[in-house]
Amino acid sequence: MSFNSGFRRGGRGGFARARPFSSAKQSMKPDTQKHPLGPLLHTFLQKDIGNFSPDDLSATNIANCELVASYNWLDEKSPTILVPGKPPRWTPLASPQRLPQDSGPYFRDPNAARFPSYPMEPVIQSTFAEDPDFAASDVDIFACGSTLGNLLRFVRGIEKPFRFNVEVIGSTVFLVRKEDDPRETIPDVRGFGHTFPEAYTTWEEDVKKSETHQRVVQYDLGGYRFLIRFECDGYLGPSVGSRSTANRASVPLTVDDDFLQAFDANSLGMVPAGPADRLNVRRGGFKVDQQSAFDLKTRSGKWGRDIDMQDIYPLLWLKQIPNFIIAYHDGNGLFQDIRVQDVKDDVRVWEADNQDSIRRLVGLLEKIVDIAKKDKSCLLDIYSPSIDRLEIRKQYGEGSHALPQLLRWKWEGATDDTVDSIDDGEKSETNKTHSDVTATKSGGGVYLAYDSDDEKDMNYTACSDVCGYCGRCMY
Repeated sequence: MSFNSGFRRGGRGGFARARPFSSAKQSMKPDTQKHPLGPLLHTFLQKDIGNFSPDDLSATNIANCELVASYNWLDEKSPTILVPGKPPRWTPLASPQRLPQDSGPYFRDPNAARFPSYPMEPVIQSTFAEDPDFAASDVDIFACGSTLGNLLRFVRGIEKPFRFNVEVIGSTVFLVRKEDDPRETIPDVRGFGHTFPEAYTTWEEDVKKSETHQRVVQYDLGGYRFLIRFECDGYLGPSVGSRSTANRASVPLTVDDDFLQAFDANSLGMVPAGPADRLNVRRGGFKVDQQSAFDLKTRSGKWGRDIDMQDIYPLLWLKQIPNFIIAYHDGNGLFQDIRVQDVKDDVRVWEADNQDSIRRLVGLLEKIVDIAKKDKSCLLDIYSPSIDRLEIRKQYGEGSHALPQLLRWKWEGATDDTVDSIDDGEKSETNKTHSDVTATKSGGGVYLAYDSDDEKDMNYTACSDVCGYCGRCMY
């Protein structure tokens, strides 16, 4: 299987539309033979979870949500993201056409499949690219739709075994998704969860060759500040009737004059292909407002039953996505019932009706944060083999870090001068997957990698935000 076979060229990205909060078809346990468990620190049973409650009982509603960053994975030979990128735009067909069923493998986690050495690195790179002075010290918990969704299922008593890593970096507890294999695929994919969005959404010209769009939102919940990463299915653009409002318009990203003088128009954004353990970061796309984002599901309509939105609202709540598209087909790929819905109010109702579950979620997170920050290794493993048991363990062996050392230092608040002063031998020893690096800020807070002492004396004054001028942007 070639690498790109797990993704659809010009399509919707690398994993299937699995029902995120359904217990059916997703009961396979993580493989503890392939990835052994470390020493057990603490066990929580369902009966314990019922007694969990956050210290601040009034803070169980999501507040102060804002989009922090976004990026697209590009279909390139070497790992490449486009910042801020842009989701595919909703472009419905003028008349229904019968679509083929999904076929071929799809990756569960496009971030791990594209960049297995550090799947969390792209989201941190895009965050600092958008805001070089981002206040990382204000973030209490970093998670993704998968890890936080697993915990929410558990406190709600919904069956789905799961496992993920935990690492404390600075003042932030990272909840890091963990599959049995970074390139693990969804087995027995059926239906039209890929062919429908391929037909009804469009990667626009400025984000061509995109495979998936990832977004990062920040919000407050239960006394904690969260950063949440998730895939976005698309956005409602200006062509969508009444939704064509000024506050939903995209904001173009500009390129500075120095950079335009350094390159002709045809070279903008191009970065030479590099090693698979280096992340290329390009500037391109539009920052699309969160109010335009949508999630999308397809279902068979031949039985006359509507989708159970109680399976959907929790995920929309975690991701704070206000729009939902449900498309029903006749069983053979003809979609004649497509509903574009503003579900903000419905998600708020779900939040109000599920305060007990949200309190238990925040209470469980308080326990995890407390145990993680007291552990000297800062590397833990969360494992839930069944609906009634959740274990906190040390990671097996040496464990694995969420970020390369230099980026961990950056998140912890190290200045450029501090990183420059670190002995080169220490940098090499603690950042083995990358070349020896001297960290210097280049406009957008980019770190440039040098392979030799001679390169350190070169003049990079023409560099711009994540411009790729030297072909060695990695941080």
